[in-house]
Amino acid sequence: MLEVIKNRRSIRTYIEKQVEEEKIIEILKAGMQAPSSKNSSPWEFVVVDDKNLLEKLSHAHHKANHIKDANVCIVVVGNKDRFLKPDKWIQDLGACTENLLLECTNQNLASCWVGVYPKQKVIDKVRDALNLPDKLVPYAIISIGYSEEKNTFVDKFDKNKIHRNSFDK
Repeated sequence: MLEVIKNRRSIRTYIEKQVEEEKIIEILKAGMQAPSSKNSSPWEFVVVDDKNLLEKLSHAHHKANHIKDANVCIVVVGNKDRFLKPDKWIQDLGACTENLLLECTNQNLASCWVGVYPKQKVIDKVRDALNLPDKLVPYAIISIGYSEEKNTFVDKFDKNKIHRNSFDK
């Protein structure tokens, strides 16, 4: 597992190769295994593989242009019916999204997280593109596909960021 964590990178270039349905299901299973406050599992997912919708989503955020080139994307949304504690759903969906990204890497797929929440303008564009009801809050878009670019390890370990028992200056 540590190798998957070390090798996960945001990759925004994709080749024309269909992502197998079995891999998409495994990625979604990984997302649903995330911890959540009071075990609320406040997530829902919209799997998008329609090229017109991918194009539309690529215009939702100024850093989302690569979505139009992806084979598929998963839009992570929060279901307000399962927001049991205020603002905890944000942490829950963050954990869920990271699980999705890690499983993409585990499946030898490229992926990239595009933040949607809390930018209202972006939320509105995604909500409109996917015809989401008010109870569903768009949180993130994960573009997924095969790429010639590889996930490679970049050492980000910094012992200066570790403090024991108190903050050392």
